[in-house]
Amino acid sequence: MIARDLQPISLVEDRGFIALVKILDPRYQIPSRKKLMECTINNMYGECKANVMTTLQHANHVILTTDMWTSRSTEAYLTVTCHFIDNWQMENFVLETCHFSVQHTADNISAELKRIAEEWGITQKVLAVVTDNGANMVAAVHKAGWMHYPCFAHTLNLVVKDAIKASPETVHLLEKCRSIVSFFHHSTKATEKLKQIQNQLKVAEHKLIISVETRWNSAFYMLERLHEQIDPVTTALCLLGKSDLCFTTEERSVIHLTIEALKPFEEATREVSAEKYTSVSKVIPLVSLLLRASAATERQGSSFATELAQQCQRRFRGIETIHSLGASTFLDIRFKHLAFRDKDHVEAVKKRLLSEMRDVHLAAAPQATSTSTLRSVSVPRANSASSETPPMTPCTASSTAKGGIWGDFDSQVLSAQQQQSGSSDSIIEMRRYAEEKVLPRNQDPLVWWRNHEQTFPALSKLAKKYLGVTASSVPSERIFSKAGELISQRRNRLKGKNVNILLFLNKNL
Repeated sequence: MIARDLQPISLVEDRGFIALVKILDPRYQIPSRKKLMECTINNMYGECKANVMTTLQHANHVILTTDMWTSRSTEAYLTVTCHFIDNWQMENFVLETCHFSVQHTADNISAELKRIAEEWGITQKVLAVVTDNGANMVAAVHKAGWMHYPCFAHTLNLVVKDAIKASPETVHLLEKCRSIVSFFHHSTKATEKLKQIQNQLKVAEHKLIISVETRWNSAFYMLERLHEQIDPVTTALCLLGKSDLCFTTEERSVIHLTIEALKPFEEATREVSAEKYTSVSKVIPLVSLLLRASAATERQGSSFATELAQQCQRRFRGIETIHSLGASTFLDIRFKHLAFRDKDHVEAVKKRLLSEMRDVHLAAAPQATSTSTLRSVSVPRANSASSETPPMTPCTASSTAKGGIWGDFDSQVLSAQQQQSGSSDSIIEMRRYAEEKVLPRNQDPLVWWRNHEQTFPALSKLAKKYLGVTASSVPSERIFSKAGELISQRRNRLKGKNVNILLFLNKNL
């Protein structure tokens, strides 16, 4: 209960809790705080860690997400989460939340990431690491020798923030909106007057929302709520002698167009930040849809939509040429080639996937060849006068068995046969996959691959590799909110080791 609900350990000393337990079972002896933390919870952590370690051994490739955060007691922590596909289900684990007392340099972060990966035995399995766009984080991943993926949600945040900065009209509008909301938030008289007018106009009594600097979508929610409440707000401002804060007709129009321009970005951010795992396969189609939506709003006369489109082009330029993103999208049966804007990029992805498929076939060839050889030795060939293959002479049989002068040539022939077989099998498999119908967007592509794994033996291995990449670092960022619950006023002196144990159990139990 303490791990899953992140209750304070001191709960066992609370009079109300002691009374409740006594009513439930007077015979039960509540363990002390010391015993609970040093014995019971530590033992739970050991068992849970062993289970996670066993599960990780089955993974061929893993994706890490990581981010840094500061607790209420102003202590820095680094959280690392791990993601991979096992039996066509996405597995997610928190590996560690470590106290970070040194400077947040790329070298220090890189050293900590490598230590954590080494401890869990996944150093050689890390396919990529997903982080925000911070220079120290990006450099740390590269120094560790791993591929870096920028968090899609964080990149969208930068796109919108940069577009707002580049649009003076939008900056002025948001400042005015913040002034209006602040006026109502800091005046009980104004708040009461707004409620009265909302009631008279039969408008929903929703509170006004103020934007937060760190999250652009809070500005969207502020605009959306003001647009909904624009008549009650205008009436209240006039009655309270604040007519200078009222919106002009032109400003109302700009608010509407700004909301329309931001709505697709808010929807995309919400989707990739959802509790359920979101694959990087959605990045290419979402970028394409965002550009299309911005163009539509631009045609309505929104200069802010033009800025959004330009920032999108700048941040996501050449996104379809990044093989891992393209391969993930193409191997997602819901998207395949349809999500690409440039069909040449689809062909480039298919060509490289074919090369990877040949490697998969060649890796499986030695085992198949060994089985075939055993089968041919155990079943003697029947002698027939009409047989096209001449009988093996003692000399030939001896040369074949011992290698002899033909040994190198025979090896060369066998290698050529395997390469030709792997190449043709890959082409046939790719062609069959291309002919498969696209799934509806609300279907799970992993379920489809589980049902078609035998049909596409090589492609399914690549699908496990590429579809396991997460689109954002939200899984590690989500630990921040959990940590906020954990390191509360009642637990602001919790040791770093215990923070790690409780957050680990909270996520992995």
